[in-house]
Parts: sequence; structure tokens; C-alpha cells
Amino acid sequence: MQIQRDDIIIRKGIIHILDSHNGYLGLSNDLLDLGPDLMEFIRGHIFKILESDDTKKCQFDGSLSPVLSLLESMDEKEDESFVEASRVLSESLFDIMCDSVTIPAADLIVVSFQLYSVVHLALLKMNYKETYIHKEEENEVNDIVKQRVMPMDGAKLTEAVIVDLLEYKVQLVEKKFEMLTGDKINYISERFLQCHADMAPKKKFQILNKVITDINNRYENEPLRNRLDARSKLREEFAEKNEFRVNEIGDRIFGDSTEKKQEFDDRIERYDLQYDTFTVAKENTVKKLEYQILETDAGIEIKIPMEEYITKDNVEILEEQGGGSTIIIKNIEQVKIK
Repeated sequence: MQIQRDDIIIRKGIIHILDSHNGYLGLSNDLLDLGPDLMEFIRGHIFKILESDDTKKCQFDGSLSPVLSLLESMDEKEDESFVEASRVLSESLFDIMCDSVTIPAADLIVVSFQLYSVVHLALLKMNYKETYIHKEEENEVNDIVKQRVMPMDGAKLTEAVIVDLLEYKVQLVEKKFEMLTGDKINYISERFLQCHADMAPKKKFQILNKVITDINNRYENEPLRNRLDARSKLREEFAEKNEFRVNEIGDRIFGDSTEKKQEFDDRIERYDLQYDTFTVAKENTVKKLEYQILETDAGIEIKIPMEEYITKDNVEILEEQGGGSTIIIKNIEQVKIK
């Protein structure tokens, strides 16, 4: 079901200061006064996370995760319980942030919201951005000073967690940062939530597309038309089923070649995607499927809209007897130089 922005109903929220760069933890004791503007600001960030193809799904390890235990014991309807749980979560996250000099300091907005009658908890890590503002001094002297601010309305958060408080399903966006041990990890899923994170749909598509492209480019002696058909078939699969069924895609594109199919299976298995089925929410995520992009050995680039390639009215590909290919572009009425 396609989520609409207005489907998100904000219930209550609180903000805590996690200034790990200065060693300051400022925990609040009271809920935010959620006026219309602040509600819309928070709703907008939650909506971006829920509809993003960069958002991962995550499953708690019930035997290990203290976050799961805390959420199960929290009574969201009771303000005191909500506030106390948010303070414990913030302190735990702050301790982990202090174990790194690269994790951004932030304000943490903890919000409960309702979506289709199910209550969720959102942890929105508002990483500080540095900007400059004017400052009025005495004696009519103005100055410019640096200050830290939270991300604006139109920004896209790079670190956030959303938990369904009915079934405790987790969605998150996160980045890897280097810890004091030298390890670069996804600290939110691995250390804070202690959950098993799936790969984001955008990343899955990038891997699938790259594997297919790499295999095609390895077999340079194959007819160019056959190699281009692989991208066309991938697009057709998504158009027909509105999802990527990885195993079926491998059969459809490389089923006629045992060698290619085996290579596809081996490479996809390294990412544990061989039996995966996934979809994407944004057209822009699969924008690469709308074009055939070719680069010749002479450095000439050709970008062919997929519709033109499929209809074959204006683009003709001829395979030369001695090897190589000829691409003919027909019916040109006007040309723009870019």
C-alpha cells in the first residue's frame, strides 16, 4: 500500500541532546509541545524514511537486544513510561557515539506516531550542520558567527530508526563510521539495536544491475544485440511484475548459457540474494533501466532510450562478418548539441 504523508499521525515526542563531540548528554524530562509546524516538520522526515529505497528492514535478535526488551516493557500511552524509555535509548546511543570520533553529534527526536491504526516509534537522529548567522554586538557592531543547526525540512536524514510497536518490525537508514578500535561498522544496527539488517532495495538493485552488466561486458565476442537485450529483459521483468525476482531474472537473461548462468548464480550468492524478491518505491532508483548506454573502444558514448531500442524504428544494430558492430541511427530530423 502506498503511504501518503497525511496517513502519519504524530502522537507525542521528546528531544534529547547527544553532543558526543563535546561529551555532553542533555536528557529532557518532558514532552515537546507539538504545534502544527513542528508536527509537519517531523511528519515530513518520517515520510521520507518510510518511502525511501535506502531504508533497510531489520529484525531484532530477541535474546540479545536490550532495545527490544525496553520497547516491549514501555507503555507508549503513559507519558512517564514514554519519557523514561526515550531517555534510556538516548543514553545508550550516546555511549556508543562516544566510542568514535567520526559519528556526527546530534539532537535525537523520539516520536510515537500512528500509521493505519498501528503505533510506531521513530528515533530521528538530527545530525548537526554548521552554518553562519549574524550576531548583533554592543555599540551597533555586527558580526558573523558559526552555529550548529538541525537538518532542514527538505533534507533527508541519513540516520534514523522506525519500530512497529505491534510486531516490532524495524526500518532504518544508517551509515558506517569508524570506531576507536579502527573497525568501520553500521553502529546503529550492530551495536545499538543489535538486529540483523537486510540490504536496502536501492543497494540490491545496484548489485543486480552491476552483475548483469559485468557478465555482459566479459563476453565481448557475443553479438551486441544479445548483450543489449539483457538490460531490456531486466526492464521487462520489473514492468511485468513490479518486483525483481532474482532467481527468475537469472533464468530469463542467462538461461540459454550454462556458463553465464553459473557465473550469475555464483556472484549473486556472494551477496545472499539468490532467492531474494524485492521491489523499489522510487522510479528514480531504476532510472538506469530507461536507457541503453554504450561506450565504444574509441570513447564514443551513445545513449539510447529503451523505448527506441525496443521498437527498433530509429535504431538498427548490424553485426559485421569480420567482428564488430555497426549502429545506425535513422529518421533524424533535428539534432541538439549538449
